Amino acid sequence: MTEISFKSAEGKELELGKGRLKLLHVEGFEAPKVTIAFAKGPGIDGAIEAKYRIEPRHIEIDALLDLRNLDEIGISEERKNISEAMNTGDNYGKLTVKRDERIRNISAMPCQVIFKKKRWNEEWQKVILGFICEKPFFKNIEPIENRLRFYAWLTEFSEEGIEFNEEGLEFSRIENAGGRTIEIINNGNVPAPIKIRFTGPVVDPYIKNKTTNETIRIDQIIKEGEYVEIDTEPGRRQIKLLRNGYLQNGMHYLDLESTFWKLKDGKNIVEIGDISPGEGSEALFEFYEHYLEA
Repeated sequence: MTEISFKSAEGKELELGKGRLKLLHVEGFEAPKVTIAFAKGPGIDGAIEAKYRIEPRHIEIDALLDLRNLDEIGISEERKNISEAMNTGDNYGKLTVKRDERIRNISAMPCQVIFKKKRWNEEWQKVILGFICEKPFFKNIEPIENRLRFYAWLTEFSEEGIEFNEEGLEFSRIENAGGRTIEIINNGNVPAPIKIRFTGPVVDPYIKNKTTNETIRIDQIIKEGEYVEIDTEPGRRQIKLLRNGYLQNGMHYLDLESTFWKLKDGKNIVEIGDISPGEGSEALFEFYEHYLEA
């Protein structure tokens, strides 16, 4: 059973599949259209390059409005509620699709609402709802989180230390550090942007996706009690630094060779590094799985 709901930016809600709006047919929940553009590459060899672009998604929902046991005032009220939810100007809302236990949503902007003509003796009225989704991917509704905590400790020995056969080698203490890699699984079927937060103390931290060989590096000292937050979502890519109790723009701390990478679908091995990891510093990863279909 499929249930669809829409919540506008103003908080108005529509529910299809239960209540008075019965779901008839949906177009646009399958994989969106892909266009391919061919162009001559910049290299000397003049090789042809192909670029793929996923088009914005158009969704059209056909529904039946149940008018049974309603007088004219009640009918007008039902139509008004639908119209108000769909009248959002240029603001995006959330379109949520529930199929059995699977729930996904997508940012959607209403673009049309049509009440088809009905005969005077009919107790149903057909309604057509249209949406456009500039970002064409469906997402799971809850973020997935992964954490990696740095730790370091010193193992100290007696005053004589440990002697080795090599002349001049003697240790009285050994520094140990925690792991530097984490495995993150993206069960979606397209790459997913990620939000990363580093808590201090760390010096010039970097995050490398070893699976895609892409790196983000921040050229800055992050003190204890501070954090830097990186968002790789296209259209809102940003770096924020919490310092002295205030969030600041940290884009100017980004190393010029950095890439705002995404998690590829499947397994990703992510490496964390910096010049000097501090005791208790931590990296938090948060992302939503992205899908081509609802």
